[in-house]
Parts: sequence; structure tokens; C-alpha cells
Amino acid sequence: MDYVGSRFPDYGPPGRDLTSAKVVVAGGFGVGKSTFIRSIVEGDLLTCAALPPERAGAVTKLVRIEFGRLWLDPGLALHLFVAPQWQTPQAGWNDVVRGAVGAVVLLDIMRPADSVDAIRYFEDHKIPYVIALNNLHAHPRGDVAGVLHAMGIDPIVPIVNCDPRYRHLVRQTLIALAEHAKLDRWRREPGPGDTTPLAPVC
Repeated sequence: MDYVGSRFPDYGPPGRDLTSAKVVVAGGFGVGKSTFIRSIVEGDLLTCAALPPERAGAVTKLVRIEFGRLWLDPGLALHLFVAPQWQTPQAGWNDVVRGAVGAVVLLDIMRPADSVDAIRYFEDHKIPYVIALNNLHAHPRGDVAGVLHAMGIDPIVPIVNCDPRYRHLVRQTLIALAEHAKLDRWRREPGPGDTTPLAPVC
């Protein structure tokens, strides 16, 4: 599932290879991950199946992984993947996240604990991410600031308001991620502990 830097020489304008980048959308169950992607991509979401790693080798139900594609220009495609709802992200997300330029963590302010595992995963793997607040109308602004402070989120992480049903808000969230990922790349030198290569953000 490594889409960063993928080449498609048989398509597009003559003499020009097409490249693609990947973004992962994560968060708690029912927070709007599929809706987020569906609001911005062309066509319906595609699905692939994967075996939960903690049950590998056993007879078990396959997990669906949804993704969609957005053409940013004739030579660059953005693939957006829904992070699967496995019980332990550390065990099941590596293949999905590998090669991503960054991630969007959708956070329902009424259920902030549901997104903690995703936030910790991206922090531990040094993957740039933004937090997109959904269901913001349910909390006073002061309470929102208190919730985010209690979660210990790094102040450099962008916080945006995003109702995933609306394309313009999804677009603004992806722009915020692109800018943050670019700054993150400039801010640090790749180290031996980095598990995910970061691609240039266009």
C-alpha cells in the first residue's frame, strides 16, 4: 500500500509520468472517516480486504479498508485511506500508513478518548498529522480548549474545524495537513527511528 512516489507511465500526457501521494484518515468509530473521503474524491470509495494481524493464521473475518482518489493536477493523484478499526493500531496500521505524507485525525469532541490511539500512533511514528474537530457545536469553545489541553496534544499540531459532510471544509483540512507536513519535513532531519518515508507535499 505504499503509494508515495508511485509511477504510472502508461497514463496521462505523453512523456510525463504520473505520481501519487497518500493521506490516512483516522479516528474513533463513527466519527466520519469514510464521509470525509467521500466528500472530496471523485467517484465512489473503493475497498480492499485485509486480515487483522493479531489473528493472522486463524480463520477470522476480513477487515475492509476503504480508499478514494483525488486528482490534484493531471500529473498528481492523492489517495486517501481510512485507517481500519483494528483493536490495536500498532499491530495493524503499519502497512496502511507506510508511505503516507501525513494523516488527518477526526476527533468527536463528545468522545475524545476514541481518537487517542490514533494520535499516539502518529506521534510515536513521527508522522505529521492534523486534528479535525467534528461535532464542535456540541461543546462550548472553552470546553474544547480544555479537552485538547487534557489530551496533551503538542501545540505545533494544527487544530481545524471540519464537518466531514462538506467538501470545502475537507479541502481546508487537507491544505492544513499539506502545510504542516511541509514544515515538519523542514523542521527535522530523517533519523534511523523513522518508519515512514515522507514525500514532498505539492
